[in-house]
Amino acid sequence: MLSVRTVATELAALGTLALTLPLRPILRHHRHDPHADRLPVLLVHGFLGDPTNFLVLRTYLAARGVRTFASFAYGWRLDYQRLALRLGGAIDALRAGTGAPAVDVVGHSLGGLVARYLLEIAPRTPVRALVTLGAPYFASPLPACETAVFGADDPFIAAPHPLHGPHAAHAARGGRVVLVPHCGHWGLLYHPTVLREVDDALREPDAPPLALSAAS
Repeated sequence: MLSVRTVATELAALGTLALTLPLRPILRHHRHDPHADRLPVLLVHGFLGDPTNFLVLRTYLAARGVRTFASFAYGWRLDYQRLALRLGGAIDALRAGTGAPAVDVVGHSLGGLVARYLLEIAPRTPVRALVTLGAPYFASPLPACETAVFGADDPFIAAPHPLHGPHAAHAARGGRVVLVPHCGHWGLLYHPTVLREVDDALREPDAPPLALSAAS
């Protein structure tokens, strides 16, 4: 049963998503600074989503030193296997355009699944850190570079079991899972705790994997 607080947050998030759609033409790559200490960030939206879904996150990360963003957009399709191959090409293009040795990737919902699958079939893809927000998961262990963030009140994607989830199957190399209280599926794009978790994950991609943890 969703709390009133979560329902209100989800409705506010959906309203914000609708209001930001007309802003898509103003989204541009930030000028790349080869001396910056933050890698380019590639954003992958979810099913029926849009690059403008990440406007708040982009603003948050830009204020903390990220200078280059790119968006991987796709139509209304669920074929994450083919989308993963296209995402690999987008990563290569971003690296070629910026000269960066690797990129960081943030994916919401289906976008997170697409990015995770890419690393499963092509583990040498130059992705330093992957952050997924409410991404579907299966039995395969999470990549070691992944921080998987879930909303505790997400009605679509439940957080994995703390002992038997994909991150625990091979704890020595599995990724990190974060559970955000009072947060639904769309709220993951705006929740202050999520914004901080994303920034932290992109700053410390080589931190040791952790078990399921609840963010405050």
